Amino acid sequence: MKKVLKTISFGLSTDSIDLALREIADFQKQLEECMMELIKYLVAYGQEVAKMNVYQMDAVFTGELADNGISGFYDTEKRCGVVYTDKPYAIFVEYGTGIVGAEGPKYPGKKADGYEYDYHDHGHSGWWYPAEWGWWIPKEGKHAGEMMAWTKGMPSRPFMYNTFRELERIAKEKGIDFFTIR
Repeated sequence: MKKVLKTISFGLSTDSIDLALREIADFQKQLEECMMELIKYLVAYGQEVAKMNVYQMDAVFTGELADNGISGFYDTEKRCGVVYTDKPYAIFVEYGTGIVGAEGPKYPGKKADGYEYDYHDHGHSGWWYPAEWGWWIPKEGKHAGEMMAWTKGMPSRPFMYNTFRELERIAKEKGIDFFTIR
């Protein structure tokens, strides 16, 4: 197997230059194919890493986020791949919530636009919220008859950030394997 670097020699004749241009075009096509193989691999690997992170960080409540909430795709035309979750609550898992999230380890990197920890009069006393799996049902008031749960918030469990870091590492490590011209 040869490494990515390729030597293309040519003379000054028109035929020699044409041959070199064809070799360059073939090499470019091979590199693009290698790149798409690497992206396809990273997307599949990234989905598994993200799911594993959810479990390792104890971010499992119903199992839905890890079991069917993490997806991925790659686009050969745009030459890109994405690992993502479409679960709207995943941002709260990633960044944490309330006073607990704010006091815990700081999320490495930039927060999502508009995200801030909930300090609004909840503080250390926590708060009740409607939840179909709740353990308290008020008899009167705004949430009478609804199942309620209580929280002070939850810590940040940056499963996607850690997935990004792992993909960054593995892309450097495995990239050479994919970018080997056979």
